Amino acid sequence: MPSDRQANIRADLVDAQRTLLDALDRVGPDDWLRRSPSNQGWMLRDLLVHLATSEAGFVGTLRRMAAGEGGVPADFDNHRWNAGQVRRRNDSPPAQLRAELEAAHAQMLALLDSVDPVALDHRGHLASGDDGSTEDNFRLVASHKREHTADIRAAFAAPTRVPPDRT
Repeated sequence: MPSDRQANIRADLVDAQRTLLDALDRVGPDDWLRRSPSNQGWMLRDLLVHLATSEAGFVGTLRRMAAGEGGVPADFDNHRWNAGQVRRRNDSPPAQLRAELEAAHAQMLALLDSVDPVALDHRGHLASGDDGSTEDNFRLVASHKREHTADIRAAFAAPTRVPPDRT
């Protein structure tokens, strides 16, 4: 049975996910080409690629951290990783990316519920560049979602849609 600490982390993750999905629900088929004013050069579709792939990446890192195997490698470059993911997955349909995001979120919650509460204190290197605990990494996931939820909302506050390619 999950501890109160795990229940608190779970509530944070669920709230961040719900808020993110609410923001994604506002994105229409033509809105994926809107520029994100907070993420230089990224459109909303790039943000969705980033969110889906990073969520899956976080699950693997959290699994390793909970097992006491550390986090991401010390030389992990999140900018390079993100750019590669966006480049490789740019043609993925938004519905598929959202399904992947939701599936990875469910895996993350199942992992959280299954870990021994002591594992929340295991230490490792986080994708943010800092060292922290497994709990810190779960909290990083929630704050990451909140940050990009704000980016999605900001894209609707400014007229930054990119015209379709006319080649």
